[in-house]
Amino acid sequence: MEDNDVGSAEKCFSLFCDTLRRRYGNSVFKLWFSDLRLDDCGGDAIILSTESDLRRDRLDQQYKPGLMSAWSDNVYPIRRVTIIKRANLSSNAARVNALAPQRESAADGAHLGVIVNGFDRGEGKSGSPARRAPRVSEIATALDQRLTFDTFAVDASNEVAVAAARQIFNEEAPREIIYFHGPSATGKSHLLHACGNEWMARYPMGRAVYVTHNNIQNGCVGALLSSSTMSFHRDVLANDLVMIDDIHMLAGKKGTLDELVNLVNSIVSAGRQVIIAGGMSPGKLVESGFPERLADRLAGGLSVRISPASEKLRAEVLMKHRAAAGLDDRITDETISLTARLFSASMRDSIGAFKTLALRCRTRPGVIGPAEALSELQSRLNERRRKATLEETLSAAADAFGINAEELLGRSQPQRIVRARHAFVYVARTVLFESFPRIGRALGRDHTTAISSMRRAEALMPRDKAFAAGVGAIKVSIGAEFEPEKLLPSKAS
Repeated sequence: MEDNDVGSAEKCFSLFCDTLRRRYGNSVFKLWFSDLRLDDCGGDAIILSTESDLRRDRLDQQYKPGLMSAWSDNVYPIRRVTIIKRANLSSNAARVNALAPQRESAADGAHLGVIVNGFDRGEGKSGSPARRAPRVSEIATALDQRLTFDTFAVDASNEVAVAAARQIFNEEAPREIIYFHGPSATGKSHLLHACGNEWMARYPMGRAVYVTHNNIQNGCVGALLSSSTMSFHRDVLANDLVMIDDIHMLAGKKGTLDELVNLVNSIVSAGRQVIIAGGMSPGKLVESGFPERLADRLAGGLSVRISPASEKLRAEVLMKHRAAAGLDDRITDETISLTARLFSASMRDSIGAFKTLALRCRTRPGVIGPAEALSELQSRLNERRRKATLEETLSAAADAFGINAEELLGRSQPQRIVRARHAFVYVARTVLFESFPRIGRALGRDHTTAISSMRRAEALMPRDKAFAAGVGAIKVSIGAEFEPEKLLPSKAS
């Protein structure tokens, strides 16, 4: 199919939409696909556009493989689908859209259309403006004024990351890439916002920009399609501090990643400060398909892992939220500690539970103690019970026995560390029902070591109350079946 053949493009797009309707049904089609337009096509790629940020994000994150399959199976094979937000149509695109036949579906009246930018580009003609890349001001996300260094709780899991973040305000320190990486809900985005807010407070005449993975993709794709990468780079470099969040979500987006490498190199060469956050270490990024040049850049700067929060840190964060909400006299310290212990999947998990208690404070009088909190959060506890991962269980075992994950995976043999390993193996085997080879690999050991550890744990459980309590703490932390009422203080106390 020729790109500038509007009739052919319309036929292909109509076939594509019919396929989507058959596969997903009319209700899903109307909700998510009804305003899709074919923005460009050619070679092994198509570009689809939608008018909604919400639709673009959902299509990109949930339906993209299905869109590619629907086109490849029923129109012609492609290797890439790009989904962008549609702003005002250019005059060329509007002309094409007007010329392209529209089709109304008897099922729901949805209109199908194509906007083929390759058709009659009108180069050199007056009144035919070229497509341009979005300006940084159009793709940037506003800084959240509540996310500052003062509201960020610090412990051993993130103190190095905080020190790295604060280094950008040391004028004698070199300007280098800072890369925060770690699991979701460990505070990476909070740190980026804190850096931006602090920067603007210290340098009122300066400029800082915070961009999410979706928006940096839109910027890079727009720059490539409009042949205006230099203009896009200049727009980014007008900022003294550039922050890019959730970079790991760009895995598989080769065109965006290639352009991002060039952009990061430009930022560094210009002496600007760049801070990037992602869910994987530089080495893991390469394994997921990231360019080695970009991973090397990240590894060569300040690459800092942020580990999941400990129970103590979760409690400190909840106390900050309690103080900010003015609920110090309504929610007790014991309730905060219980909430931090029960909702341990992530920091967001704990904060979400606290928000439920805060809502209860606004609707009913009285102080919320542990018993009231447990009653209020029971349904939430039931919903969150799921099979935890081995990584989550490792982290929970380290917390339960007062050590860190590095010690648990290391080769040291002190009793407190060895007992934590035994407890991890016991829970992984009896609660997660994992095989000994997988448990051994999680510890960096072989399956025979895991079997031996399991035997030791079985021997300790009936005669060592402290060990059994540690196992119970792990089960609570990962949301396994348990009797939460046992965690309440006894009436005698």
